[in-house]
Amino acid sequence: MQNSKIFTNDNCIGCNRCIANCPCEEANVAVMENGINKIYVDGSKCISCGECIRSCTHNAREFTDDTERFFHDLRSGKEIAVIAAPALRSNFTDYPRVLGLLRSMGVKYLFDTSFGADICTWAYLRYITKNNVTGLVSQPCPVIVNYVEHYAPEMLSKLAPIHSPAMCTAVYMKKYKNIPGSYAFLSPCIAKQDEFVDRNTKGLISYNVTYKKLEEYMQRNGIDYRRAPEDHYDNEQNGLGVIYPTPGGLKENVEQYVHDVWIHKVEGQPNSSHFLKGYGAVMNNGETPFLVDILNCPHGCNIGTGALCTEDDGLRVGRSMNRAKRQAQESVQVTKKQKNHIPGPSFDVFDRQLRLDDFIRTYDNKKAEKIRVTDADIERAYIALKKHTQTERNFNCSSCGFSTCHDMAEAVAKGINHVENCAEYTKSVIREQSQHMEELARQREAQAQELRASVEQIFQALEESANKTDRTLQDARDIQNQIVRMNEISERLRDHVVALQGEIQKYTRMSDEIVDISVQTKLLALNASVEAAHAGQNGMGFAVVADQIKLLSDQSQQSAKRAANANEIVNPVLGKVHDISDDVLNEAHTILDRVESILAAFDVISKMQQTISETASGLLGDN
Repeated sequence: MQNSKIFTNDNCIGCNRCIANCPCEEANVAVMENGINKIYVDGSKCISCGECIRSCTHNAREFTDDTERFFHDLRSGKEIAVIAAPALRSNFTDYPRVLGLLRSMGVKYLFDTSFGADICTWAYLRYITKNNVTGLVSQPCPVIVNYVEHYAPEMLSKLAPIHSPAMCTAVYMKKYKNIPGSYAFLSPCIAKQDEFVDRNTKGLISYNVTYKKLEEYMQRNGIDYRRAPEDHYDNEQNGLGVIYPTPGGLKENVEQYVHDVWIHKVEGQPNSSHFLKGYGAVMNNGETPFLVDILNCPHGCNIGTGALCTEDDGLRVGRSMNRAKRQAQESVQVTKKQKNHIPGPSFDVFDRQLRLDDFIRTYDNKKAEKIRVTDADIERAYIALKKHTQTERNFNCSSCGFSTCHDMAEAVAKGINHVENCAEYTKSVIREQSQHMEELARQREAQAQELRASVEQIFQALEESANKTDRTLQDARDIQNQIVRMNEISERLRDHVVALQGEIQKYTRMSDEIVDISVQTKLLALNASVEAAHAGQNGMGFAVVADQIKLLSDQSQQSAKRAANANEIVNPVLGKVHDISDDVLNEAHTILDRVESILAAFDVISKMQQTISETASGLLGDN
């Protein structure tokens, strides 16, 4: 997409008014950016008519000109002469002070295009007379030239081959006045820049300085032109060329010299583009006008695309032009013999001083190639737009900016628009989404019913689980209590085993003492037996007693040894019982710890069950 002098800024909301008012069907390209429809300008298709700027209510369209470059070059010392359009009078009420400001800034020559308009009128009439042609389309307006070259090249032969008033002024300055340096045009028109860069105008004018940008520049730089001294133009007195900026201005100028001819007047878009589209066919069927006076702007150049004046200033503009017209007429000293004298320079003077060929120009066929699409492409676009029936395809609401759904489908097929820009498409999407939402709602209701049933099952399961948990919790607590009691029994058993071990140890010590006493008793019995033997018959009874004591000592020693042996067997068993008691006690403590953990876990489970129950209750409440 080629850049254009007219461009879209960030204010664009995609309202499509620019598309609706543009006379060039492919000059606007709609794209979706971050969910917002944005309309951009394709410079290769734009004719700089400014309709999009005029129709935009969001200040989303702007334009560029040569104002900044002009002042930069002027400050740099470059020699620049200024040509001012007649509309300067209506757009700056103190326009002589504008001239004074420019003179003070280094502009040496100031020329009024009104004089060039007089030359333009002379050139039109001389060319028509010389070549015996009628039906020519006037071209003071560069937008008209742009349209014919790009969209109606079959009309090129009918486009008057005469320079515009601005270019006639520039030719006159260069060839007849030898004005040096570059030329700048103070302009009410954005499209003049297209005219000046056209190879057929030879680069005579280097700057298009629009009134809007001129005022913006002065405000931005703190320049008040009303403080400047008044100044005047350097060229000769003009005639009615001063009213060229008004609708029918050319017509009125021509009618001064040629009477009783049909001059057809066309103003504004879309009138001018519609006229040019059909003029070729009409020309071949019946009478044609002497000349077509056609302008792009409905109120003329005074309220042009780069002008300060708006439609609200119509009366003020008319007053200004009428004053300029009277001044032109009053400049001629009318005598009784000169009642019919025409204001302004004499054509006889022009005939003597000027060469018609110097003011002739040519045009180029710059036909804007349309993006080619097939019927199949358009059909696919219709389907993408969700337009399936003839009724849907002929809704023609124009909200997309196009007059028909077919035009919109064609634009979508060409890739210069998108389906979201169609109101009916959006409605279809909303309807589908609504139906989808209804289906989702039905599915949600069904899911809610299933969820309700599932939640009820959860409630039942929770209730059963809670009951089982309570029972298990009670069993765990019973186990805990039993383990506590078992711990107590184990501790008592261990205490008894320890006590028994102590008693056995006492008994073992007593057994050892008995063995010692038995040994001593046995020794005493042996001594007694020896003594009894020594006593003979008298010691017989004592010997019997000694034998019995010895026998008793042996028996006591054997019993004590058996008791000691038994103790040796019992003590390890008691040790094992003691160890087992310790193991039982340790295991009991471990089990007790685990039971406590289980109880804590059951407490957590109980809380979780409570939370689940509350959540389930909430779900039931929501559904």
